[in-house]
Amino acid sequence: MSATLVLVNPAAGGGRAGRFWARLAPLAGALAPVEVASVADAAGSRRAVEEALARGCRRVVAVGGDGTTHLVANVLLAAGGEVTLGVVPAGTGSDLARALAIPRDPAAALRRALLGPPVALDAGWGEGESGGFWFVNIASAGVGGLVDERVNALPRRGRTAFLCATLQALRRYRCVPVRVEADSESWYEGPLFLLAVANGTTFGKGMRIAPGARPDDGLFDVVLVGEVAGLELLRRLPQVYLGRHLAARPVRFRRARTVRLEPLAPLPPFDVDGETYASGAVTFSVRPGALRVAGEPAPPA
Repeated sequence: MSATLVLVNPAAGGGRAGRFWARLAPLAGALAPVEVASVADAAGSRRAVEEALARGCRRVVAVGGDGTTHLVANVLLAAGGEVTLGVVPAGTGSDLARALAIPRDPAAALRRALLGPPVALDAGWGEGESGGFWFVNIASAGVGGLVDERVNALPRRGRTAFLCATLQALRRYRCVPVRVEADSESWYEGPLFLLAVANGTTFGKGMRIAPGARPDDGLFDVVLVGEVAGLELLRRLPQVYLGRHLAARPVRFRRARTVRLEPLAPLPPFDVDGETYASGAVTFSVRPGALRVAGEPAPPA
């Protein structure tokens, strides 16, 4: 078999990924020998990656959205993180691609994904009441899970899908009392609107929730928003897109290697790289250099 698997999620981005791949497939064959699996469901995608690894695959390229990349990264990390992950963003949010500075041009992104040398990237591990999970970009508690539920339920997702889902979630969400520890120190106790444990910089299709985060520094950027009124939220929302919210009154920020969250009442599901996971008490810990991702390739000769 080829040492590179290209996993295409044709349903990602409301079908955008499938159309992307139809144009990119001839270029992929010219750049490197590849095996292609086009799978729309999570179980089939996971099985395709696991079978490729068992056959000796050394690189997996995810063509889709953050959910596709999250799935592939979880399989690779569970297998030890030695296989390189390439990313061709073609989904609704594609926030991890922003953190990794992956080119927006599909051909340039594909070239990097197939030919870029492996670069070490931090990963996050969440150990919760319902088991453990990996994340590469951002895990959040609070309002973020409601946003994911609304976006993921949409059969078609246009450019404003995340913004509309966010505005709907802002009207619906009610703050939940929590306790939060950072690096084993008590950090916050009170009502929670949002807790973002960030390895990357953006979520929700470009909201710069952690504008200074670096995915290779061995630390999370931790952003916590306490109780805030509805009108204040609407006023502050543009600041989040610009990354200018960290000094706002209801916001707390710090860097940490571990974060412990204890909800004192039921929380909505966690938002994990744009996917939803069962919420509850959880400890997030950073795993420095745990994942290999395709970096910037050498210029063409």
